Amino acid sequence: MKATRAILYRFTNIYIGSACLVLLLMLCMETTSKAQEVKTLTGKVTDAQTGEAIPYATIYVKLKDGKKKAAASDFDGLYRLIIPQNLATDSVYTAYVSYSTTRKLLPQGNHPVLDFQLSESGRLLNTVTITPKSYVNPAWEIMENLVKNKPQNDQRYLKSYGYQSYNRIEISVVNIGEKMKKNKVIRQVLPLMDDLQKIAGEEGSPSLPIFMSETISDYHYMTSPEQKTEHVLRTKVSGVGIEDETLISQLAGSTFLQYNFYSNFLKLANKEFISPTSNSWKTYYNYELTDAHDKIEGKEYYKIEFKPKRSHDLAFDGVMWITKDSYALYRIDCTVSKDANLNFLNKIRIQQAMVQPSGTMAWIPKQTRIVINVGTTSKKLSGFIAKFYLSNKDIEVNKEYPASLFKEPMVMDKDVNKIDEKYWVKNRADSLTAADKAVYKMIDTVKNLPLVKTYADIAGMLINGYYKVGKISFGPYPYTYSYNDLEGSVLRIGATTNTRFSEKLIFSGFLSYGFRDERFKYNGAVDYIFSRKPWVQAGISYQHDIGQTGYQFENFVLVQNNVFSASIRNGKVSKRGPFTQNIWNTYVQTDLFANVRGKLSLTHRTFDPLFNFMYRDIQDKITYNNYEVSEAVGELQWTPGRRLLESSKINKRIMIGNGNGSPIFTFRYTHGMKAAGGDFNYNKFALNIYQRPLLGIFGRGEYSLTAGYIPDALPYPLLENHRFNFNTMRFLEFTSDRYVSLNYTQHMDGLITNSIPLLKKLNVRTVAVLNVLEGSLSDQNNEAFIRGRGKLNRSLEGVPYVEAGYGVENIFKILRVDFLHRLTHKQHLNDAGLEPSNFAIRTTLQFRL
Repeated sequence: MKATRAILYRFTNIYIGSACLVLLLMLCMETTSKAQEVKTLTGKVTDAQTGEAIPYATIYVKLKDGKKKAAASDFDGLYRLIIPQNLATDSVYTAYVSYSTTRKLLPQGNHPVLDFQLSESGRLLNTVTITPKSYVNPAWEIMENLVKNKPQNDQRYLKSYGYQSYNRIEISVVNIGEKMKKNKVIRQVLPLMDDLQKIAGEEGSPSLPIFMSETISDYHYMTSPEQKTEHVLRTKVSGVGIEDETLISQLAGSTFLQYNFYSNFLKLANKEFISPTSNSWKTYYNYELTDAHDKIEGKEYYKIEFKPKRSHDLAFDGVMWITKDSYALYRIDCTVSKDANLNFLNKIRIQQAMVQPSGTMAWIPKQTRIVINVGTTSKKLSGFIAKFYLSNKDIEVNKEYPASLFKEPMVMDKDVNKIDEKYWVKNRADSLTAADKAVYKMIDTVKNLPLVKTYADIAGMLINGYYKVGKISFGPYPYTYSYNDLEGSVLRIGATTNTRFSEKLIFSGFLSYGFRDERFKYNGAVDYIFSRKPWVQAGISYQHDIGQTGYQFENFVLVQNNVFSASIRNGKVSKRGPFTQNIWNTYVQTDLFANVRGKLSLTHRTFDPLFNFMYRDIQDKITYNNYEVSEAVGELQWTPGRRLLESSKINKRIMIGNGNGSPIFTFRYTHGMKAAGGDFNYNKFALNIYQRPLLGIFGRGEYSLTAGYIPDALPYPLLENHRFNFNTMRFLEFTSDRYVSLNYTQHMDGLITNSIPLLKKLNVRTVAVLNVLEGSLSDQNNEAFIRGRGKLNRSLEGVPYVEAGYGVENIFKILRVDFLHRLTHKQHLNDAGLEPSNFAIRTTLQFRL
C-alpha cells in the first residue's frame, strides 16, 4: 500500500507539474501570438486648413530592416494600413506632394483609428534643372502620346453618354481668429467651437459651416448636335439665408461641376485656365516624371508633376497619373498657382479620378472634388471655403437617346425636395460620415440664431439692392441719395412687395424730393406673374420724374445696373438735355421658346424740356416747344446657351449662362402713333448683338454691336443720341437716324502685366477699348435738327466717330481706370465755338475675380 501510495503521489505531482507546464506554455504561446499579431490601422487624411480630403497620400511605418510598409489613401482620403510586428519605431508617417510630412504615434489597440491633417509646404517642382541641349525630358514623350491619343480617350468623341450623378456642396466660414470671436454672431456660436474643432481634427483649423446640399440627378449628353440635359431627382438643402430650396436645386446640379481636362482650357470662376493636357502643353508648363512605375491597385502608371512656367498665369500646379497602355489621364490632383492673377480666390483645387466604361476606349470622370477658398482683401478678416464633391455611376455610352429627352436643359422631379432620409441612405454615392452629420446639425443651429438672420438679410441687401422687412423690400439703396446741379440734393425712398406678400402680385414705387427745385418725383407700378414656366408677366406703371436726352434711350442693357443708373442722376444734368416727363406704360412679356423672350409694351410719355428747344414740323406746319408721344414697342430676344431658373420665392425672371460665351440677339421695333394721343407718326428699327467671348490666354472680350434705322422726320430728342457709349463725345454732339456702332473691350487679364515684375506683384490687369460709330442724318432730320438745335450740323458727315483707349483694372482689386483718346472729329466745334477735349479719363468701380 505504501508503494502504491508513493506511485500515486509521484504520478499526481508529475501530472500537476505537467499541467502547469502545459498551461504555462499555452500562456506563453498566447502572449507570443498576441505580440506577433498585426494591427489594422484606418483613418482619413485631410487638409489642415480646408478640411478637404487628400487622395493618393502615402501612409507608412518604418521597419527594422530599413524598409517601409505603406498604403495609399483613396479618393475620399480614407486609408487602411496593415501594421506588421517588426516596427523600427512606434510612429506612423504621412507624405504627399506639396504637403509637409507628418508623424504621429501609433495608437494602442488591435484596430486603431488615426486621422491626419496635413499642412501645405509648397514643394512642387521648386527648381527646374537646365541640362544640355541633347537632354530629352522623359515626361515629354509621355505628354506627346497623351495629346496624340486624345481622340480615343476624350469623352467628347463619344456619340453620347449618360450617368446618374451625386453631388455634395458645403460652404463654411474660415479664419475664425481671436478678433473674429468677438463678433456678435460668432459669440453666439462659441459654445459650438469644441464641436467644430472635433470635426476639423487635432491639427485642423475649425470652420463654421453655413451651407450644405446634396443632389442626385440623371445626366445625358449627345455630341452631334451637341445637346445636354439634367433631370434633378432629389435635393437636400440646409443653409443660412436660403429662401428657395428649389432654386438652389437647379444651381447645385452636376451640370456646373463638369470638368474635362482634355480641353485646352477649363472654364472656372468665369475665367479660362490653361489645362496641363492642352495641345500647347510645352508652351505653358514644366513637367517632371517622378515615377514611371507608380502602382495603384496593382497596376502601374506614369506619375508626372507639373507647374506653370509663369506663376501668374491662370494655370495649375499638380500631379497626374497616366495609363501606360493607352496614355489616358487616369487621375489628377491640381491646384491653381498661388500667384495666379485672381481676386478673392486664395485657392482653387480640383481632384479627379477617371473610369473607362465597358465598350469604349474613352474615359469619363467617376469622382471629382473641387475646393475653393474665397478670401477677402485683408488676411485678418474671415473668408469662405466652398467644397464640391461629384460622383458618377451607372455610366452608359453610345446609346441612342430620343430628341424629346433634350427638350429642356434641366428638369426638376416633382419630388425633388421631398424629405426622405431612407432615400438618401439608399441612393447617395457614399454614406455620410459622423463629421458630415455634425455639419448638418450645426447649420440648423446657426441659421436659427436671430442675429445670424439679421446678418443674412444685410448680405442679401448688398447683393440684391433691397432690404427685406416682412412683406416689403426697401430699395434699391444706391438711389437713396444723389446730387446734381438741377435738383440739388435728392433724397429717395423706394420699395417693392416680395413673395411673403404674394408670389404673383407685385406692387412697387418710389418717392423722391429735390431740395433745390423743391419738387417731388414719384413712380408707382403693379406687376403680375401669370406663369413661371413658361414665364408670362404683365404690368402697368406711371412715373413723374426728370429725364435726360443724353441717356433717354438706354440702348440694350441686358441687366439693370442699379449703381450705374443711380450714378447718372448725379453731376451736371443741365448739360445732358434735361426734361420733365410723365410716363404711362403697360407691358406683357413671355418666353416664346426655351431661349426666346418676347415683349410688347404700350407707352405714352410727355417731353417738357428744361432747356431751349423748338421743333418745326414742316408737313403739319406746327412749332413744338414740348411734345407727347405714344408708342407700341415689340422686342424679341434670343439668348442661346442660357436657361431660365424656376423660383417660387423670387419674383424675378432669373437667367443664367452656361459659360460658353454665346452671343445674345435683341431685335426691337417701335411704332409711334398720333391716333393714340401722340404728336408724331414714326417707326424705329434696331438690332443688337452682345457677347462676352472667352479667348483663352488673351482673356475675355466684350462687345456690343448695334444697328438702327429711323425712316421718319422727328425732333432730335427722339432720334439716336450716342453719348451713352462714347466717353469722349459731348452730350448731344452727334445724332443719327441710321447708324451702326461697335463698343468693344478686351480684358487681357495678366497677359502683359504678368511679365512685368512690379505690375505682376500688384496683380493689376490691362484692358483695351475701341468704340466706333458710323451714322448719318437724312436731309429731313438734318434740317429739322438745325432748326431745333442751332446752326451747327450734328451729322457725322460720312466720317466715322472713333475713340480708342487703354486702361488698368484690378487696382486694389476693385478699381478700373481707362485713358480714352478721340481719334476723329477732333476739331468739331460746339455752340460756343470751342473745340472738344480729345482725351478723357474714366474711373469705374467693379468686382471681378
